[in-house]
Amino acid sequence: MSGSRNMILLEGVFKMSIISFQRGDKTALTKNFARSEFQCPCGCGQQSLDTELAEKLQIIRDKLGKPIKITSGYRCLKHNQAVNGGTNSRHRYGMAADWRMKDRSLNPVALGILAVEAGFGGVGIYWYGNYAFVHADTRNAKATWLCDAKLHYPSTTYLKFILPTIRRGCTGDANRAATKMLQRLLGLTPDGIFGEKTENALLKAQEVHKLVVDGICGPASWRAISGADKYL
Repeated sequence: MSGSRNMILLEGVFKMSIISFQRGDKTALTKNFARSEFQCPCGCGQQSLDTELAEKLQIIRDKLGKPIKITSGYRCLKHNQAVNGGTNSRHRYGMAADWRMKDRSLNPVALGILAVEAGFGGVGIYWYGNYAFVHADTRNAKATWLCDAKLHYPSTTYLKFILPTIRRGCTGDANRAATKMLQRLLGLTPDGIFGEKTENALLKAQEVHKLVVDGICGPASWRAISGADKYL
């Protein structure tokens, strides 16, 4: 593979898989991804990309059998600031991508579950307003979160599964964000309140998917109701 390789020290670990290339370079990274798909949108010349990012996305692409669209890959410092990206955003190092299905046929909850299964260290599910995508990055430590509103990112890193187990009456930032996402999956208004209406809709969905009908949305219910289980 042409292009220079960079060795970056991040969080005490050297990343050896980051390459540099010029804007417009359409060299293939994997069977379905090319370098140009990850380039910064601002028009800058020099680009960076962690090849591990493309390799893990290819794992997901193979399972889905449909194209994935990269909505944000590498970001130069100027562009990262323009979009209010974090100071140490993995996008700045070419280690992160925001992405979705090209035809939008699968929701971000399912895609987030698949991203964790593919081995990404950082995974965030973004679903609010007109936004529905997943952030995935190649950090060495685990970090997961949900985004249900602009600049609102309740962490789920402390959980084994990317989404919390929720039920009627649950409270807390992460639970409310997850409730909104469940309500979207169930075709309800996403108000973040897990009340009787949400519980009844969940019970019906659990019955349809031949799950334990208990009104509790845990990993099995998340996988089935989101549709992720078809690809696991």
